[in-house]
Amino acid sequence: MKKSKLILVFGLIVSLLVGCSNGSSSGSNTTTPTTDGSNTKSAVIATDVDLSTMDHHIATDGTSFIAISLVLDGLVELDEKGFAIPDLAKSWDISDDGLVYTFHLDDANWSNGEPITANDFVFGWQRLASPETASEYNYLVQTLNIVNADGVVEGTKPLEDLGVKALDDKTLEVTLDIPTDFFLGMMAFPSFFPLNQEFYEEKGDLYSTSSENLLYCGPYVMESWTSGNSFSFIKNDDYFNKNDETVNRVEFKFIQDTQSAMLEYQSGNLDVVKLSGEMVDAYNTEEGFRERLQGYLWYLSINRLEDKLTNNNLLQALSFGVDRETIAVNVLKDGSIAAEGIVPVNLATSPSGVDYREDAGSLLSYDPEKAGEYYEAAKAELGGDVTLELLFEDSEASKAVAEYIQNNWETNLPGITINLNMKPKKTRLEVMRLNEFEIGLTRWGPDYADPQTYLDLFLEGPSHGRYSNAEYFKLIYDATKGKFASDSQARWDALKEAEKILVNEEIGAIPVYQNGGAMMINPKLTGIEFHIAAVDNYRNMVKAD
Repeated sequence: MKKSKLILVFGLIVSLLVGCSNGSSSGSNTTTPTTDGSNTKSAVIATDVDLSTMDHHIATDGTSFIAISLVLDGLVELDEKGFAIPDLAKSWDISDDGLVYTFHLDDANWSNGEPITANDFVFGWQRLASPETASEYNYLVQTLNIVNADGVVEGTKPLEDLGVKALDDKTLEVTLDIPTDFFLGMMAFPSFFPLNQEFYEEKGDLYSTSSENLLYCGPYVMESWTSGNSFSFIKNDDYFNKNDETVNRVEFKFIQDTQSAMLEYQSGNLDVVKLSGEMVDAYNTEEGFRERLQGYLWYLSINRLEDKLTNNNLLQALSFGVDRETIAVNVLKDGSIAAEGIVPVNLATSPSGVDYREDAGSLLSYDPEKAGEYYEAAKAELGGDVTLELLFEDSEASKAVAEYIQNNWETNLPGITINLNMKPKKTRLEVMRLNEFEIGLTRWGPDYADPQTYLDLFLEGPSHGRYSNAEYFKLIYDATKGKFASDSQARWDALKEAEKILVNEEIGAIPVYQNGGAMMINPKLTGIEFHIAAVDNYRNMVKAD
């Protein structure tokens, strides 16, 4: 066995400023734990996406994952450079063939005083995989190639057959079918956090709906949650790895209007505020201004259940007709960059150490002349001009991008009509889930640092719009489960070829831009860790006097 306490991460998702997907649920409850009063500093953060759930097996959006990561720990956490370091697991062993991971748990307790055991991970992972839970992230146990994951997720095998077991209270063993490079990094992803079976079963349907219906094992506990307004956390005095230097309280305020948020920041009521558009120009020379590139890839999801949207000439016209560079640089102005494919830059490196995007090259271009030619061909096949509806959510950035795309298409494709349909994010996501849309402006953030985290989206099961291409499916299968799965370079090449099919040949999605993040951060506040392929970390914030 080879001992490992520090492994470069190939793992996970999400940012506060955006999320993979989102819903919206509620809770309005206040629980104030006892504190010694030695540190009363707070960090107050503006979010334009409301908290939807505190259930780590139901959550799919960045805001929820960030909140959950404040109150729960995983086997590992990520350091500021993206390395996996011990968390609830104080060490681990990896078998020589890369198929068996054995985690040795530290001494830590739940907030009710019960010890955290290996069985809490076994139960949590079984609930994640269970068809009854219907978690949108249940496929991750399959992606990680955990033994019997396919059968358990599909309901043909019992939960107990999943390849995770407690050897004793402090030893967890996970067995894989195929060596998976990004397995260890994924252990920091919230879906793989533990769950106490006794507490969960005692709470039943109330589990995770309010602060008192949660059990905590992270550095903070939930103080209050008022849907549509704010949610806050206060230090967990029983946390096994408590840091007295970090802020005592963390509050997120739901503010969709950037100007309103900035006024609150200038008044000293907020410590972190997102900026976009003209706001960036106004404040980019101020102390506290920060710009970062995120792992979120915004794209146009195509509902191929609509007959006209199976016409590839039309889809080629739409793709060539989007001016991605102008959207990123002049519309958003927040550090976003034009998409070059469905996989973003700085996500993962090839077996030879080259960034995926550099290795795969740019697959997209803005060419109004070609767009017009493809549209003429589409009209001939469809019998005339086309009317399409573009669905987007009610954020300032999405509205600006949707309006610009509408202008692009109606200018570059004479005769086409684009109707805009703005919905609250929760509604937009539900409409897309039900495939009751034509084209939807949406995004995805990485669950782990590998191209597969994006390319898996367009498999028949999880795909918005039900993309179906046999060659694409075969390449993905060969790369993840089939003949290339154990050959790193062959797997890499297959994923690149699959991406070309998706965005160049038989179009299943139209990538638009990779999300940037411009923000103002109180210069007195330090310790926020931003990741391209991980949940942003607000657990270690320190605020100077």
